[in-house]
Amino acid sequence: LLIVERSLISNRGHHHTQIGALKSVFPQAEIHIVAGEGYDGFLGEAVGLIPDKNFKLSRLRAKRLHGSLRQRLRINLKMLFAGHKQLATSAYGQELLDICSRLKMSRKDMIIIPTADLDSLESAVDFSGRMGGAAPTVALRFLSATMGENNPRFFESRLNSVVADLPPNMKLFTETEEMAEFFSSSYRLPVTGGFFMPCSVGFADDDHHARRDGGTFRVGVLGAPRSEKGSHRIPSIVRITAERCAGEDSNPIDFVVQGSAKDFSPSGVYGGLADVTGTVRVEAVSDRLSPDEFKKMFESVDAVLLPYDVSVYGLQGSGVIQDAVLAKKFLIHSDGMAMKSFLGHGNALSAVTDREFADAIVAAAQEPSQWANGVSLAWHYYRERLKTLPISNHHNLQK
Repeated sequence: LLIVERSLISNRGHHHTQIGALKSVFPQAEIHIVAGEGYDGFLGEAVGLIPDKNFKLSRLRAKRLHGSLRQRLRINLKMLFAGHKQLATSAYGQELLDICSRLKMSRKDMIIIPTADLDSLESAVDFSGRMGGAAPTVALRFLSATMGENNPRFFESRLNSVVADLPPNMKLFTETEEMAEFFSSSYRLPVTGGFFMPCSVGFADDDHHARRDGGTFRVGVLGAPRSEKGSHRIPSIVRITAERCAGEDSNPIDFVVQGSAKDFSPSGVYGGLADVTGTVRVEAVSDRLSPDEFKKMFESVDAVLLPYDVSVYGLQGSGVIQDAVLAKKFLIHSDGMAMKSFLGHGNALSAVTDREFADAIVAAAQEPSQWANGVSLAWHYYRERLKTLPISNHHNLQK
């Protein structure tokens, strides 16, 4: 099994956890890693590194093939002055061929690209064409509905070009069922949903609900702030929650918010949180925690707040949802988010407006024990899903 993860650089984020997840799915496979150019070796030696320049050249090629007349002329002049006679046919198809040849991989083997984008799809098709009938199965897992191409015209043109004749060794997956349906209905792509993998948090003990001792209800706002995660809404939600709690007899609520010092400065996205006092408090936490520090922080919360933008997360999955389900945490999320199958077990409340989010937080804090059965049911659901991942029926790697 060759795992290709361009974003695998250091021991941060979700990318490294996917390696361990795939090892658990294919425990008998001999596993090799292809990483990004800056990979620091923390998971062991990689059999190959993908140069960053490949993706810049791939972008030039995309503009040359699918851009406007002006863009194509500009790219041709740039290539002429740079001394490039031609561009590679994909970002790393040739690199995959070289690595597979060196490892003597064949049809009984497999390549998995767990964070695939349009460059990955082009490279996999290019590689498969070069290797022909001897090519291993190539499984690509798409996490974004744009596949990393944010220009809609470029996206459709590039996608239509590459999927016109997909090689038979290609297997396409998405994390969420919602995104699979989108690709199938919009582009007639043969995509299978439900390729989930645990992210930062492992399974909680099945013998109890992971409710902490103590009366304070802790709500986590996790990860570095981003607009698509609704981070700009957090000060308003916290303020309304504080106003609600001041007017009634409620349990203390702590918001555990991750961000940088700049984010919590007066001009930062979380600047307004400094004024919150009383029953509701804010605990600022660095967004540069080590994986172990993040797990410890995650274990300290009772619920996770996700006021995410559903124009993005209506199709795209969230690692935080998976982490919360595995750690038996309650979820308060935007109505219409993807991964609905994870959110319908009595383990979550949905909201639209900031006031609705505040109401949901107060309701969850009033009697946390009422959610114990729901988070346990969600935990069991995810455990069963992980036993039947759509990728796991590749029997050659299981032997």
